[in-house]
Amino acid sequence: MGVKENLSFIKEQIGNNNVKIIAVTKYATSSQLLEAYSEGIRDFGESYVQDALKKFEVLNFDISVKWHFIGRLQKNKVKFLIPNFYLIHSVDSTELASVINKKASENKITQNILLQVNIQEELTKAGFKRKELVSSFEKLAELSSIKILGLMTIAPNTNEEKIIRECFQELAKLKEEINTNHRANLKELSMGMTNDYKIAIECGATMVRIGRAIFKTT
Repeated sequence: MGVKENLSFIKEQIGNNNVKIIAVTKYATSSQLLEAYSEGIRDFGESYVQDALKKFEVLNFDISVKWHFIGRLQKNKVKFLIPNFYLIHSVDSTELASVINKKASENKITQNILLQVNIQEELTKAGFKRKELVSSFEKLAELSSIKILGLMTIAPNTNEEKIIRECFQELAKLKEEINTNHRANLKELSMGMTNDYKIAIECGATMVRIGRAIFKTT
């Protein structure tokens, strides 16, 4: 199957849910990017800055295309992201948020971000711990050159649906807790990838980050 057929299947799975597909372009060719675009995709995700800068050129004819940075971000790479990315999904510390805020201020823009949460507190994953984020949110909200749109997480690498579902449910609860306690207006939940996006949607995802299921060729 090609990109068209793959996207058709994914859209059937999403149904009437208001969920945005972020097409992760890690393994996509230029022709596949254009095919995804022709099928209505306008949001594309990349994990590596240099790879993204090359792929920008493929779709630079349409200003409605939005690029999302979804990978682990080192503070010294922030200067390459701003103002090139519409949304940075992987802001995993107050220090990184402060660096992004400073660079955005220098560019006279407001940078959209998501706060990455390590719900299961896995040693191999980055992200705020739940209590850490709750205690840090007020300070983060004071940074005037970033706009916190919501939260992001990566589910544990397991086949146990119960564990995956609990992770996504906890992120949704955390969003509501922050909105209530801090009078915030977080709307986005970026959660779910190729292997678990259907569970994420059931748990309230507003964005799913899908690569292999879109761009696979067999």
